[in-house]
Amino acid sequence: MSVTAAQSLTRAQLLDLLDRQIDTAGAGHNLALLLFDLRDFRRINAGYGQRVGDAVLAAAAERIRQVLRPGDPLFYLGHDEFAVLLLALKTPQVAELAMQKIHAAISGRHTAGGLELAVAVRCGGAVYPLHASNGQALLQAADMALYQAKMQQQERMLYEKCQGWGGHQQLELQLELAQALNDNRLKLYYQPQFDLQRGRVHGFETLLRWYHAEHGWISPEVFIAVAERSELIDQLSTWTFNTAMREQRRLHDILPRTALAINLSPCLLNDREIVTLVHGIMNIWGTPPETLVLEITENAMMTDPARALCILEALHDLGIRLSIDDFGTGYSSLAYLQRLPVDELKIDKTFVLDMVHNQHNRQIVQSVIDLAHNLGMHVVAEGIEDAQTRNMLVAMGCDYGQGYHFARPLPLTELCERLPALADSDKGVADSQSDCQDRA
Repeated sequence: MSVTAAQSLTRAQLLDLLDRQIDTAGAGHNLALLLFDLRDFRRINAGYGQRVGDAVLAAAAERIRQVLRPGDPLFYLGHDEFAVLLLALKTPQVAELAMQKIHAAISGRHTAGGLELAVAVRCGGAVYPLHASNGQALLQAADMALYQAKMQQQERMLYEKCQGWGGHQQLELQLELAQALNDNRLKLYYQPQFDLQRGRVHGFETLLRWYHAEHGWISPEVFIAVAERSELIDQLSTWTFNTAMREQRRLHDILPRTALAINLSPCLLNDREIVTLVHGIMNIWGTPPETLVLEITENAMMTDPARALCILEALHDLGIRLSIDDFGTGYSSLAYLQRLPVDELKIDKTFVLDMVHNQHNRQIVQSVIDLAHNLGMHVVAEGIEDAQTRNMLVAMGCDYGQGYHFARPLPLTELCERLPALADSDKGVADSQSDCQDRA
């Protein structure tokens, strides 16, 4: 993808450049790294095509260039992300002013490919030497600032203002997560998935939750990322599989042979030991393999496609069903998709949430349903929050669905109390709508 106003760099090249700039920076000089990504760019790219997506990126790059000082470089890092390096700053506060100017320049209406599109951006930044002493630390600090802006639904954030998990806090969180695993203080929640064509519970998606005594509920995106950056991901995955398959036996006492979907960390998709681990735990709990679904994201498979294919084939040979999660937001090709031993596609909720009012999203959803059925796969739609969306998906031929319209994620005890009502889809939907009103 070409973005004419910005030089394309890999992150490794950016890191080399940061180290060189820091080496030559004089005493008393500050420099800042600002990272920007375009919100909902995946939806724009998928809904309107790559030509329009390229035009949006080029327009955003040009707007950034217009507000930068001469000599401050702008880089395109791939997909929807840009980086700006502010050189020779007199004070760190200049970085925040620059973020405000760039955010104001990009956000708003863009004309691309003959269309007028709303574009929004999030920003994260860090300053040398205030926040970091070398290029690697500066890039990590800017990444953390951008991540926290996303988590806290903020438009921009400088590293020193992050209220989340930075630096030593992540190390503390890692130690506390290890202790929580040893003490069995994590919990699994389950969100029912409904057979849309038959009007009954089909299965459940397993969701990991951690309530921290001091910090309250910690986002799974935060603590799973911490686990993936350490050796804890193996222990966390073992705990999850063991707990889920043990608790599935109780679910089967109420609704026999319903499916249980578990997310598989991308870190494990390149490790053949995952096959042995899952097989061993299935044998311990007597799990019928056809009732187990492993969910893998598109992008996780594309990191090392050949190895991922080998692991997925081995898991499929055990009788386990495989699902591609967040389908439509990644980069898998149709040729690769045809080779995968996949049973199911999950349509990302960003396409489902406003499909009633967005014709492009409806077309995407229908295209995914048709593609999956032509390849002999089932389809799950995430993010169903109203009857109109459910009815539209039923008419489109979608197989399964989940969302607050049916039921919110529930801990095992509460889920088992609700299952008789959920098994009656009309009553289950009515109860769930009451839950949504309470939640609002």
